[in-house]
Amino acid sequence: MALNESDSVADFLSMVATATHHFKFSYSKTKDLPAGKSIKSPTLSVAGHKCDILYYSQGLEEEPNYIHLYLAIHCESAINVAFGFSFLNKHGMPASNGIYRQTCTFSPRDNAFGFVDRKERSDFEAEFVKDDYVALVCSVTILSDSYKEVPKQLVYGIVPYNINENFATLLENNEMADITFEVDGETFAAHKLVLSARSPVFKAELFGGMAESKMESIQIKDIKPAIFKAMLHFIYSDSLPDMSDDDIPIVTQVQLLLKAADRYALDGLKMICEEVLRRNVSMDTVVSCLALAEEHSCSLLKDVCLDFASKPKNLIQLALNAEYVELMHCYSLLLEEFGDHAREQVSFSNIAFNFDYNDDDNVTVATAEDYI
Repeated sequence: MALNESDSVADFLSMVATATHHFKFSYSKTKDLPAGKSIKSPTLSVAGHKCDILYYSQGLEEEPNYIHLYLAIHCESAINVAFGFSFLNKHGMPASNGIYRQTCTFSPRDNAFGFVDRKERSDFEAEFVKDDYVALVCSVTILSDSYKEVPKQLVYGIVPYNINENFATLLENNEMADITFEVDGETFAAHKLVLSARSPVFKAELFGGMAESKMESIQIKDIKPAIFKAMLHFIYSDSLPDMSDDDIPIVTQVQLLLKAADRYALDGLKMICEEVLRRNVSMDTVVSCLALAEEHSCSLLKDVCLDFASKPKNLIQLALNAEYVELMHCYSLLLEEFGDHAREQVSFSNIAFNFDYNDDDNVTVATAEDYI
């Protein structure tokens, strides 16, 4: 393919729309499905196209025993799509060894593409199964009609995918650091340009008219050192470090990390924290998560907390919880929303977890509420 002087990578990868889909299902109810049988996620709509995730726990008939993941798109004509899957580990974080990406042309005839996960079953279960559930995230980007395959002349100039690892190494080695942060007795070195590129708050502090722009060392208050370190790791690597070895419970750490993400306008980090907390709402965490969701405008987390709190068996216990009662008194609108959720619980209290097998299309469909 010949290149024009005006051609760039952006010209070849122009997007129409993008969306992210979270899919959660019971592992024990799916692991023994025969080869060729799958479960299907609730349908996601992207730019008017209906998309489904198909999960084959025992693979296809022609290649059994390995997990297969497919994205199926119902389209009337050919469309170019960049998509990816990411399994979430037991802490609700995307795992680097469970990420799959590709770009394909979907059409009415070829409407499904996917991946094969060749991990040993025991390794998969150890890393991705928590409380009998598996969760994954699927990102779907519909590319414009002007999209065309990136020619070799441009491929050679595309930055390799390990750029995040390179930045993480830059942070770990303190190479060329030009700013330090003092956090409760611990010192962290960083780079102004990296911080300002990732956070508009850091940009204003370090390159605006604020007093911090002239400082070589900045004092950080109201953030624990471990949380600040995890935030820096995300800024440099777009991922979170392993936080399971610390003395602080993982849910508490993620709550504190969400506060830090909101403080520094790190929307991606905030979304990850919200998803982790949604997956870990319990009687021990629902009050603190609900207060956090209300304070930091986390609507998805708030809905999950209100659904959990309004279940009759949970409501009885929470009615005796002084912190929960005080929270409802402080936020009158929250009390109204709780009332709406409670009424919905009465309407749908008879819905049970079940699978509906459909032999006609070899797809097993679960009720939508099973994926929350």
